[in-house]
Order: sequence, then C-alpha cells, then structure tokens
Amino acid sequence: MKREMALDTLDQNILRILSLYEGLAVGQLWYEIGEDDATVEDVTEEEVLSRLEFLRRRGLVKCMKEQEGDVKWTVKKG
Repeated sequence: MKREMALDTLDQNILRILSLYEGLAVGQLWYEIGEDDATVEDVTEEEVLSRLEFLRRRGLVKCMKEQEGDVKWTVKKG
C-alpha cells in the first residue's frame, strides 16, 4: 500500500478503473477515465499509454496480448 501512496491521482484512478475489469484496451481505459468524476484533468490516449508504461515498469500493471491481436491492460496480481 505504501508503494501506491507515491502515485499521482491519474495513476491511482487508472489502477482503480483497471481493478474493476479483467482487462481494458488503452482506448477503453481512456474513455473510462473521461467518464470518471474523480479525474479532474483532461488526458489524451497517449498520456494514458505513457502512464500505463510507467505503472508496468513499477510492476503494478501488465499488458496482455489476446489471440485476436488485441492488447489489453490489467492490474498485476501478486
């Protein structure tokens, strides 16, 4: 939990939203962030992808490639 406290509001919202789904594509996550009242700032899809890469390097999320070639992001468990 201490590790999450160092994350900014957008990072925390991304993790919260991803925890509600088995996996989301960047566009889907971007849409959910736009619908989320807790996210005050306007963000672009590129910013969301950048934050996902940051969270992946921290070991908090992972990228999954599905059989259809789609890329989905999810919270890393364990």
